Amino acid sequence: MGNNKDEKKEQEEQTPEEEEQQEEEELAATGSEASEDEESDADDDASDEESTEGDDASDQEDTTEDDESSEDASEETTSDEEDASDEDADEEVGAAGAAAPAEEADEDADEESEVAETEEQAEKEAADAEAGAADVEVDSTGEPISVHTLEGVAAFFEHPKHLLAAATYARDSDYEEFDAYSPFPIHGMDEAMGLGRSWIPWVTFGAGVTGFILANALQFGTMTFDWPMIIGGKPFAPWPSFVPIMFELTVLLAGVTTAVVMLKAAGCFKKPMIIDPSITDDRFVLWISAEDNKFNVDEVIDFLEDLNPLEVRKIVKDA
Repeated sequence: MGNNKDEKKEQEEQTPEEEEQQEEEELAATGSEASEDEESDADDDASDEESTEGDDASDQEDTTEDDESSEDASEETTSDEEDASDEDADEEVGAAGAAAPAEEADEDADEESEVAETEEQAEKEAADAEAGAADVEVDSTGEPISVHTLEGVAAFFEHPKHLLAAATYARDSDYEEFDAYSPFPIHGMDEAMGLGRSWIPWVTFGAGVTGFILANALQFGTMTFDWPMIIGGKPFAPWPSFVPIMFELTVLLAGVTTAVVMLKAAGCFKKPMIIDPSITDDRFVLWISAEDNKFNVDEVIDFLEDLNPLEVRKIVKDA
């Protein structure tokens, strides 16, 4: 308590000058403190800016490093992809190179097999030709007889009754394209061969009717309808006087047509096939044509040999 009172007394005893001096000192101290505070604040701000700049620089460096590392990684990835593509290409080239010889080998093997098959086939054909050469028959000119040149087979007999019996036997068989040849007509041959009535009389009848109609049309058309005339007091249609013309045209057309058709049916307009010149002399022949649906060379020969002929002969074209 005593001390506080002494201080108060001292303060009261101070002069105005001292008070002013004291205030100035306080102001100076306050200004120095403010300047120190400002300097410290400036220093803090500078340090903060430096730290911020450092952080920004470090961030930029980090970003740059990250970019560089990503670029390096992308470059490494690209190089890896290129290496992988090169390896794939090398593998494909290697596979193609390995496949090409294999394909060539397969082609060579196929060609060799084809050549071998062709040679085997040629050898087989040659062997068949050699084996059949001994069995090949020849005609009178020395040419070989084949199925393509064969006209048929003929059996030669000594007597007409033998031919008649052979024709009856052929009629009862499966052969249809057969015929009998003799130097003269043999009674009963048509029945023995199973021949029916000829169709030529129907041709004769048709031609005669045509001639009869033509004669009537000519005479009645001109003398009665087209240009009627009275001759000797006769009527316009004197049919008794037209009879001679009717008869003449009927006989004329029927006879001429029958002759032409008969020659055509007998094959007189084509080159005849000569089986044997002695047929017109003293030989009797039963003939089976190769055009028959049941024709087989061996079977036909066996069939004819069963008839006990004098000879069985193959007939070829232009022999």
